[in-house]
Amino acid sequence: MTTSDFPLRIAQVAPLYESVPPQAYGGTERVISALTDELVRRGHRVTLFAAGGSRTRARLEPCTADALRLGMSRWELERVAPHLHLAMLSEIYARADEFDVIHAHTDIWTLPFAAQASTPTVVTMHGRLDLPELRQVLPRYPAQPLVSISDHQRLAVRDLDLWWAGTCHNGLDLSAYLRQPRGSGEYLAFLGRLTPEKRPDWAVEVARRCGMPLRVAAKVDPLDLDYWESEIEPLFAANDVDFIGEIDEAAKPAFLADAAALLFPIDWPEPFGLVMIESMAAGCPVVALRRGSVPEVIQHGVSGFICERFEDMVHGVEQLGSIDADGCRAGVAPFTAEAMTDRYLDVYRRLLSGETAPALDDMLATP
Repeated sequence: MTTSDFPLRIAQVAPLYESVPPQAYGGTERVISALTDELVRRGHRVTLFAAGGSRTRARLEPCTADALRLGMSRWELERVAPHLHLAMLSEIYARADEFDVIHAHTDIWTLPFAAQASTPTVVTMHGRLDLPELRQVLPRYPAQPLVSISDHQRLAVRDLDLWWAGTCHNGLDLSAYLRQPRGSGEYLAFLGRLTPEKRPDWAVEVARRCGMPLRVAAKVDPLDLDYWESEIEPLFAANDVDFIGEIDEAAKPAFLADAAALLFPIDWPEPFGLVMIESMAAGCPVVALRRGSVPEVIQHGVSGFICERFEDMVHGVEQLGSIDADGCRAGVAPFTAEAMTDRYLDVYRRLLSGETAPALDDMLATP
């Protein structure tokens, strides 16, 4: 069986916290949207299981009335939301024979269901893998095909007996970013979520040392509200940071294209980082710390600068004149929706034909 013989019947299973695509912030859901729509465009029969309010070319099976983040308290997100995801998975796997392949983006919650089903399941691990609970759970399912979104993501569990069916770097429909004219570049940008591992405090310090304005377009998740109120909100006020809040897809291309650079001072093993490819597509270089997937996305000196310490990011900002907008945009070719879909279809093909997973890249041998 190959994916070129006939249209595949594919179930795409999304987390329920955000709609697909999300109204504003929500990286995983945007990737699922891009993949689902591209699969449909190529003629595959796709059913999307997702939160109500989702918009898709596929057949939509809404599993909640709305995205959970819109109406749930922090307590409900922690205690009720997991049950709703398990209920969704129970429904999907009761119908598993309707599909040739189930592609789940619902992390380890998927694994007990997939282990009992005859329909093959591919699970994309979108989050960080250096968590103790994952080391207890993942080895229980050595026969489960997993997909990483960067090679670096796997390093934390490279000693475990797991079946990695491949690495599929994230992709998006970047057409709006590629069409956006490059702006004046009078400020530095920070885009994403305000959480300790994203280090917005370091972005403030880099901008201060460079003597440049900092504009922040970011989400404050209910789980990070204490961090925002106690640490970041006062810091922004003291440094005249222009905090514009969470912005939608329509506003992001101009926000990035008008910036001198995107600051990406992460202090955690970022599995991918969609904001990097968005910035590059808008012709805006990325000044980032060497963490997680950063070296797999940014070409140093071409689409941005990869720095060892946050203090080095100041020098990166000072060297922005050597970066060409066209070079930034050219760097996103591997991260389009089309390129990502090619990679996933190859995973489906190999899984359905019984082929083993490809060998890991040599880079996995060293941290």
